[in-house]
Amino acid sequence: MNNDRVYYSHAAETHARRVMAAFTMFALTLGVGIGAMVALLFAPSSGKQARHDLAQSIGDDWENGRNAVDPMIRRLEDKVAELVKKVEERVTQLA
Repeated sequence: MNNDRVYYSHAAETHARRVMAAFTMFALTLGVGIGAMVALLFAPSSGKQARHDLAQSIGDDWENGRNAVDPMIRRLEDKVAELVKKVEERVTQLA
């Protein structure tokens, strides 16, 4: 890498290189993902099955995620409601 910048510390130079590497990896991953989607979108009829399988997989993952998270959210809501009730009771006792 040819870099004409002047860095005042090794840490600053290392940080700049890491940021540039992270950006490059993100751009590369994004490009591959978009390319795969476009390839599936314009695929011939054999791509219909792949698109269907992909949509089914994403839908199943979404539903499984919701099924796993919903009970946890309900428990958290109950705990927060219990905490608010206890705090209100303590504030009432102090007043």
